[in-house]
Amino acid sequence: YRAKDSKPVLNLSARYPSALTLAEGECDKTDAMENNNEAEIIEQDDDQSWENGQVWKETERELHAMGILLNPENESVARYIYGSDSFSTMTSETILSRAPQLLRLPTDQITDAADFFLSSVCNFTTTIDGDATSTQWTLATLLPVDPSLLTYCANDLYHGFEFLTNMMARGNPNTMLQTIRSQYYLSPIIATQLLRVGIDSGIDEQRVSNALGNASKASKNAVEGIVGDMGKSYREWRRIKDGEGSI
Repeated sequence: YRAKDSKPVLNLSARYPSALTLAEGECDKTDAMENNNEAEIIEQDDDQSWENGQVWKETERELHAMGILLNPENESVARYIYGSDSFSTMTSETILSRAPQLLRLPTDQITDAADFFLSSVCNFTTTIDGDATSTQWTLATLLPVDPSLLTYCANDLYHGFEFLTNMMARGNPNTMLQTIRSQYYLSPIIATQLLRVGIDSGIDEQRVSNALGNASKASKNAVEGIVGDMGKSYREWRRIKDGEGSI
């Protein structure tokens, strides 16, 4: 009895947190639940093929096609996107060593994030020996500096950049991109930190907005309930006063 009583209630060594099993002798009442969890885990194993590298192989193929990762078969793609020697550091091995969470994230999530960086482009003019040349600069230039930026969801990236633009550039996206570009040439790390501050602040703003929205909805429902109860009580009072009696 004492040996049984000393056993832990939960088996915290379970691989899947959602399927933590009770210790031996404590799980008689959970057989049906465990069977359901077991079927769910099998389904998760089919979906979570990141463990054998299948998800990353697909992601890697897409990032090669987009020019985010250096493609040994087409190096000119990466050169065009980054416009500098920084592309040479964006191999599959280096990006995973600095952002290992990319290994398990869905391919669509990562490619959507990459689309944000590739589509965030500003135009600027450079003058060499009196000749003006129009050039484009893209936020994708920041990715070799901090590949973990690809771990954000695209919606958070767009909202975060919008937040940063409103706070620092009076709502002008091109001006904000110019600011980040200027900072990049002074300090690439600070440039990425500036963007990350905007993204994280945008996420916080959305979280607060959702919380206020939920609170407002709860308050509205409470008021409607009170008003409804008051109306019901008033109608009951009128029936009694008019001699109709209580129903």
